[in-house]
Amino acid sequence: MILKNDDVFHFKEEPSPSPKMFTVNTLGPKGTSSEYAAKHFISQSTTTLGTHTKLSLYDTFETCIEHTLSQPLQFTLVPHAYEGIKHFYMRPDLQLLQIFRCDTPMYGLAVRPDFPFHEQMLHHLKIVSHPAPVNLIQYFIHQNAEFELVNSTSTAAQKVRDGEFDFALTNEVARATYGLIFIRTFKSIPMSWSIFGKGEI
Repeated sequence: MILKNDDVFHFKEEPSPSPKMFTVNTLGPKGTSSEYAAKHFISQSTTTLGTHTKLSLYDTFETCIEHTLSQPLQFTLVPHAYEGIKHFYMRPDLQLLQIFRCDTPMYGLAVRPDFPFHEQMLHHLKIVSHPAPVNLIQYFIHQNAEFELVNSTSTAAQKVRDGEFDFALTNEVARATYGLIFIRTFKSIPMSWSIFGKGEI
C-alpha cells in the first residue's frame, strides 16, 4: 500500500496472508505403511499443499474419512489393498483427487528379542496381522498359519511387544518402533494409493 504524506510517498508493507494448514488423515498407530506413504505424499506435494501440512492417524480409514468430510482442507490417504476402499469411490460426498505409487517398507515375520524362537515353530504358527498381507506367509514360508486379524500392521507389532502374541506379520518401520526383530523378511510390497477429499487439492 502507498501512503501520501506532505507530498512524500511511503510504502507500507501489507501483512502476508497466513499459510493454509492442510491435514492428511490415514491409518495409525505410528509405524503403519499408510503413515509411511502419507509422509512420502506430503514430502512430494509440499509445493502444492503449502509448507504447513499436518499428518493425523486414526484407528480406521472410515474415521479418517469422517474427519476429512467434517473440516476444510482435510484429505484421506487409503491403500488400494484395503478391501473397504470400494465404498469410498461410491460416496457422493467424496472426490478421488489423486492416485500415486509408493511401495511399502519391508514386510517380515517379527518376534520379541527375548523370544526363544526355533525353526519347528514355523509349522504351527499363530500370527497377528492386518488382513491385507497374510498371503505373504503362504508365498514365502509355504506353511498354513492361524491368524488373529487386527486393523493395522503397527497394531500387530504392538501386540507382540506387549506379549499378547508371539509372531507379528508387520513392516520394518513398525518392527523398529516397537523393538521387535525379524526372523524372516519377505518383500517390500508394490502399492498404489488414493487421496480422497471434498475438493481439489
